[in-house]
Amino acid sequence: MKRLLVVGLGNFGSWAVRALHALGHEVIAIDRKGDVVDRHADAVTRGVVGDATDIRLLKEIGADSADAAIVSTGGDLAASILTTLALTDLGVKNIYVKVASPEAARALEALHVSETIFPEREAAYGLAHRIASRSVLNYVPLSQGYSIQEIAIPDSWLGKTLRELALPQRHGIQVVAVYDLLAGSMHVAPDPDQPLKDSDLAIVAGKDDVVAKVIGERSR
Repeated sequence: MKRLLVVGLGNFGSWAVRALHALGHEVIAIDRKGDVVDRHADAVTRGVVGDATDIRLLKEIGADSADAAIVSTGGDLAASILTTLALTDLGVKNIYVKVASPEAARALEALHVSETIFPEREAAYGLAHRIASRSVLNYVPLSQGYSIQEIAIPDSWLGKTLRELALPQRHGIQVVAVYDLLAGSMHVAPDPDQPLKDSDLAIVAGKDDVVAKVIGERSR
């Protein structure tokens, strides 16, 4: 069990505390609004009403012993920066910050946070890729230009094994899992000698443009 701190209980913070609670972790949540904190009483180990930019308050609630912190203060960039600085001064090593713009992301990344999360951009990218290609069923962006995608098996892959396709060597992409729709089973680190079927889905990691080119082979 980890001790995790969530700052800000808006939509993002609310989902975060409930997910972390469901995973069995100790969750400390702080928000400036008492009624908001009260609404999350069933999903937090401790709910605190207060200003997370106050390093004394953070220390008082045990933030200095947190394994990680999620900062989700909406569009208040100043609050995100000041909270991050306070957590850093307390020695919190893993800090994840929700941002509302690329400019905010750059500002927080300059403070060497573990990760900035831009939910609207990530959701929009995923939706755009699913709309643009009938073969993309899910899209998770990684670093710029790279992603993990769930795709239908291209026609040129059918009946072939991953060893035969040699995707890392030929295309620089990696199939990290195969989901068998008929059996309802996921195969992580799939058997390289198992022929791929039309009822399979591939979880592929690689550069977006390369994956798009491979997917394009499906319509040939």
